[in-house]
Amino acid sequence: MNYWKDSLEKTGYAVFHGSRADKEDTKKLNEKEKKPLLVSLSDVEEKEAEWLVWKYMPKGQINIFAGDGGSGKTTSWCGLAAAVSNGTRVFFEAENPNENPFVEREPQKVMFFSSEDSLEYTLKARLRKAGANLGNIYSASLRDERFSQIKFNSPILKDLIKEVKPALVIFDPIQAFIPPDIQMGQRNAMRNCLNPLIGLGEEYGTTFLIIVHTNKRQGVYGRNRIADSADVWDIARSVLITGTAKDNIRYLSHEKSNYGEPGRTALYTIEDGIAVFKEYCDKHDADFVKERDMATYQAPQRQNAEAFITDFLKNGKKPTAELDEAAKAAGISSATLSRAKTSLRERGLMGMKSEGYGQNKAWYCYLIERQPQRGV
Repeated sequence: MNYWKDSLEKTGYAVFHGSRADKEDTKKLNEKEKKPLLVSLSDVEEKEAEWLVWKYMPKGQINIFAGDGGSGKTTSWCGLAAAVSNGTRVFFEAENPNENPFVEREPQKVMFFSSEDSLEYTLKARLRKAGANLGNIYSASLRDERFSQIKFNSPILKDLIKEVKPALVIFDPIQAFIPPDIQMGQRNAMRNCLNPLIGLGEEYGTTFLIIVHTNKRQGVYGRNRIADSADVWDIARSVLITGTAKDNIRYLSHEKSNYGEPGRTALYTIEDGIAVFKEYCDKHDADFVKERDMATYQAPQRQNAEAFITDFLKNGKKPTAELDEAAKAAGISSATLSRAKTSLRERGLMGMKSEGYGQNKAWYCYLIERQPQRGV
């Protein structure tokens, strides 16, 4: 069934002109007015948190998934959507039953809206590779003029959720689904814009995942990494941040959890367009950001040291001790010099060898001449 088409045809006039929608809203308002505003807490039923993904994503709530451009956000949420659609374990869920009381879930419906990638050229292929049950996944084409009317607080969105009743709805990125009269920096306006999702989550049990870009300012991590609006962090019940660590390993750090202890940070790679889990670690986004900032800070120093070494050895091999003394005199620290030597050796630009024996043994450094490549 084409829910997008059928839903709009059934209620299109109501959505755009308000006739039937106004009557239903008036009826609901009258019913609400008959109920008392205040309730005694003795009449309130306590409930345990339910999970779409245990520990990481509470069911029926707003969740944020943030990351830098090129960090694998789209591949990651496609992996999540695929798992929900076919009832299997999400790639970052623990396989150890002592860490995760995973219960085989039924395949569920997923709805997503992406203003950055096309269904035909990108997203269907990624979801298929991730093993999605494509019959359980619904979206709207960017070519459909009605796509631009889908906002967090729009009647169209509410109507589609009511019709499909998805377990998960994904918005990528957040900016595309904010009404044009609202700026992300406007705190109260942003909260009012996102509040309807809370009601939809309570009514239909739908979990929402909003994709957000992170900023790359040095020394910033966690809450301050969410670009443009602190309200996005505040209203979300769970926040996940992904980024790139050393050796092209990705990390998924659980930075905020309102319903218990955060899940452990998952390390994963992207192989042939699929997110592949590797292991868990105890680092968080702050640790990875500090490592990145330190590498950025050290890079110019290392590069200057490499230039010094190259110039010092340009006339032939020199004793390593002599190189070390000259570098120290030039103000290059031993740590920076060591990194520069390692970098040059790993790239095949410098070698080290020993000459002599016993007390006469000494180490030398020398440059390696690159052989010109022959034409094919």
